[in-house]
Amino acid sequence: MMRTFLLACILLTTFCYGKTHEYNPSSYELQLEIAGLKHQIRTFEVDMQLIEEKIPEPIDCKALQSRIQMQENTIDKLSSEIKNLKKDIQQLLEHLNKINTQLTTHENRLQNVSELKSTLADLLKKIHSSTTKTRVKSYKVQGGDSLEKIARLHHVSVEALKANNKLIKDTIFPGQELQIPHDTK
Repeated sequence: MMRTFLLACILLTTFCYGKTHEYNPSSYELQLEIAGLKHQIRTFEVDMQLIEEKIPEPIDCKALQSRIQMQENTIDKLSSEIKNLKKDIQQLLEHLNKINTQLTTHENRLQNVSELKSTLADLLKKIHSSTTKTRVKSYKVQGGDSLEKIARLHHVSVEALKANNKLIKDTIFPGQELQIPHDTK
């Protein structure tokens, strides 16, 4: 606002003293000139406002240096943290590689155990099938047979005969199939 007033004073002074004293303009001419001056003042005010908006406020160098120093300190801290994180990540990767190696070793061992278990199961089946064929034979109960008579005939104990056929009592029936275990005496 102060600038506008000063500008108006300068323009009026220039207008008034720039004219010769002999010239006496009419009131209408003066009004036109004043209107022109007012227009120039308004134009100048608008130009000044635009210029003031473009010019930033004065920069406080100390405050700016302080902010820059704070940003540099923050960058240094972050850089240090990044270095520490890189070290931690490297250690984790090394540990992960060791674990992967151990896991591969354990997987190989488990595979070997699985193969061994399968082999043992096959051997057990073969052993069981070969021993079952030689140790057990079938006998069809005839009329007048008893467990004692059948046990004596096949050289096994009555208890073994009952256990092999899952009998609770000594009762048997003609036509019943009994599995006779191999001689256990």
